[in-house]
Amino acid sequence: MAAVPPDTRHQSSAIPNRSIHVMTVIGHNLIRRVENFDGYEVLAHPLPSRDDRVFHRGESETSHVSVTYASHDVRIARPTGIGSRGRLAILMHHGGGRHVLEFYESALPIASALLALPQREQYALAYALFEQADECSDGARAAEAKRWADAFVDGRIRKRRSGGKRYVHIETPDEKTLRLS
Repeated sequence: MAAVPPDTRHQSSAIPNRSIHVMTVIGHNLIRRVENFDGYEVLAHPLPSRDDRVFHRGESETSHVSVTYASHDVRIARPTGIGSRGRLAILMHHGGGRHVLEFYESALPIASALLALPQREQYALAYALFEQADECSDGARAAEAKRWADAFVDGRIRKRRSGGKRYVHIETPDEKTLRLS
């Protein structure tokens, strides 16, 4: 996975020495790949059986169109580590590995509302939240890559060193005009 450019809207950021394997999402939520789900208290495991994760459209006798999510195991959990108070997590295990989406509940009772739903709706909503966050991260990555590509073409990427570290930032067009005048 390629390194994510630093967020440098108005300030300089250090360039990391290695690739970052984290997808950022609007609101600073994170989808990250993990080796296991240790460190999470599972609140609900909707549709634990693979066979239950087949959704039929319409009445089962009249329609033979089905969508299967058998390969995607979803759990709703709370992180148990230090600093995880007020956070909720959706744990996803599929052929691509184990992934975690963590987010703040804020003042809204998201967990209690989600846990009050029947299992099929819990699964569907948790899956939809996870997939939407994944799509947002893809869009954010593409937008940031375009921003850096445009800045490169326009010659607005500025680099400097200080204290043995490298700093990179993108100038605004106004900053570039001021610098060249």
